[in-house]
Amino acid sequence: MKLLQVAMLAATVAMSHAGAQAPSTEPAAPAAAVRSTPAYPDPYVPPAMRKPMRDYSSGPTLLRYQAMQKLKKRFDEADQDGNGMLTRDEARKAGLGFVEKNFDHIDTGQKGSISFDDLKSYLIQRREEARSR
Repeated sequence: MKLLQVAMLAATVAMSHAGAQAPSTEPAAPAAAVRSTPAYPDPYVPPAMRKPMRDYSSGPTLLRYQAMQKLKKRFDEADQDGNGMLTRDEARKAGLGFVEKNFDHIDTGQKGSISFDDLKSYLIQRREEARSR
């Protein structure tokens, strides 16, 4: 028993000389309490003027991504023959009224079918037009 206590004491002393900390018996802080980046990156800004860092894990970018994923799923479900292209008839049968209504604008090559990339390009173009107004 004494030998074990001496060994543990020696290990603790060796770790303290190496700059390490002895293992703690206290429970670890929850992961949510540990931050990888400081809440206020500039310590020289007065506390009254500090604003928390913006969290980009949610918001417009995430919502846009989720909407695109849902649209892609509906596009794939509407593609009856599985060729990755959608005809006006397939869009109508699937209930994609927006695609059917704007089919001629989306199908810029006038080939009679559109890919998901064509649809995405059209949506991005419309968003940019709406922003410029």
